[in-house]
Amino acid sequence: MRKASLAHAKAHLSEIVDAAEHRGKRIVILRHGKPAAAIVPVGVAIPPKRRARALSSKAALRSVRIFIEEFSSADPKTSAVEDLLRGRR
Repeated sequence: MRKASLAHAKAHLSEIVDAAEHRGKRIVILRHGKPAAAIVPVGVAIPPKRRARALSSKAALRSVRIFIEEFSSADPKTSAVEDLLRGRR
């Protein structure tokens, strides 16, 4: 982990942010020689969200059937685009 004084961090902020963003560096900012803050990659500060789990075959089939039922029950004169724009689906 790299350390930088507050004065250095202010003068070279874009370089420090670039190092964290593109090279995964972690920089501790010192004020009067003591740790005051840190600049870390976003993945450290905000962990990635959990990946969505895949539906089981039964759940996927059920979802498709529900969609087909809802889609089939629509008025045949209604445009699918108009329906989407109205937020009904």
